Amino acid sequence: MTLPPSFSPGSSQPRPAPEDPPKNPQQASQVTYPAFPGSSSAAGRPDLRTAVVVGGSTTPSTQRQGLSYADLALPAAYAPGSAASHRPGTSSTPSTPPAKPASPRPAPGLVTSPKSPPPAGRPRSGVATRSWPKRILITILTLLLALVLAIVFWGLFLNNRVNTNIGRADALSGAADTPGTTWLIAGSDSREGTAEANSGVEGQRSDTILLLHQATNGTAILVSLPRDTYVEIPGHGRNKLNAAFSEGGPALLVSTVEGLTGLTIDHYVQIGFNGVSQVVDGVGGINLCWDQTFSDRMSGLSWQAGCHDVDGPTALLFARMRYSDPLGDIGRTQRQRLVISSTLKKALSPEVLINPARQVALADAGAAALTVDRSAQTIDIARLALALRKAGDGGLQGVPPIASLGYNPGGGVGSTVKLDENRTPAFWEGLRNGTLTPADLTPQF
Repeated sequence: MTLPPSFSPGSSQPRPAPEDPPKNPQQASQVTYPAFPGSSSAAGRPDLRTAVVVGGSTTPSTQRQGLSYADLALPAAYAPGSAASHRPGTSSTPSTPPAKPASPRPAPGLVTSPKSPPPAGRPRSGVATRSWPKRILITILTLLLALVLAIVFWGLFLNNRVNTNIGRADALSGAADTPGTTWLIAGSDSREGTAEANSGVEGQRSDTILLLHQATNGTAILVSLPRDTYVEIPGHGRNKLNAAFSEGGPALLVSTVEGLTGLTIDHYVQIGFNGVSQVVDGVGGINLCWDQTFSDRMSGLSWQAGCHDVDGPTALLFARMRYSDPLGDIGRTQRQRLVISSTLKKALSPEVLINPARQVALADAGAAALTVDRSAQTIDIARLALALRKAGDGGLQGVPPIASLGYNPGGGVGSTVKLDENRTPAFWEGLRNGTLTPADLTPQF
């Protein structure tokens, strides 16, 4: 294309359209500019400037249209600084400021620079997603640890409360140990306050005597020893079993039972009348079922056959009544075991176990009502409760073989309960080994 000599930049005539930009940013982009007036070329056509743009910078090119560098030279009068310097008649000193490098233009679909990293302290979405299960697990473990610690500290609190208030007595004989664990439970008939019952036991009578044995095979058996059982009392001759308690307290009673059964007593527990009432009230009352209707003039208790919710004082009267029972003292031992099993069932129920107020009331009532041997700890009392519950659930509770309920040996002893001398040796052996059955514990006389 030939331009007239009169062409000058800024004229109204249109400029030639630049060629399309290169598709590859790394390829050179070429732009052709017409020469200003006064320039010439060796070919006699208007001089053209061809520039190559590489990465944003402009460099001369001698590779376009076969032109040489000299053909592309600009006149000395050309100055790109201002438009005025290109008007005819105007002269200025050529000045070419250094060109600033332009930012490279990325081609569509290509990434020429990495993405900016996320701000500090701000987790990436993938990391945050993966961290959620870990956070939930840590939260659950923390809550479980807090719950365990709360239970432990609460248990220590109750343990200290019981150990501080419970009564102690010199009861154990120190005899050689026998297999299994044996507890002797005595119910004192003292009508004084619980504190007096715990501070001195001499002169009292043992209204209830229970022998609980857990054999090495895990079997727990509860045996009621009738208080009028005719036995040999060490150092006092033969008499009723409860005379041992009234004459020598817990220590003499323990020695007498050991001589009768051949089992060494590992722990001794004593509870008074007031204690029974307090413990029953401490668990919030109990439910008793008895299929007999009676009205006992001595205790003042009237009972209709069936199941009834009772409080502490009523439960105590139910356990003590014997004159209106056809089996007398044997029937009373059955009702005593019923009160014990019902109380334990209530004490180990969720109603009490998850109620801190009930737990404290039971701990206070039990500690105030009980007297134990000096070596017994709270854990031993807990094991006693579990063994009692196990014996009740297995139906392994009853009395030893009885030959007579009205045996009168003379000598002012009065009417006693005589054990069957032919069957008792095998009975005590079965108790020791944990091989007794419910039939062995059923009264037969």
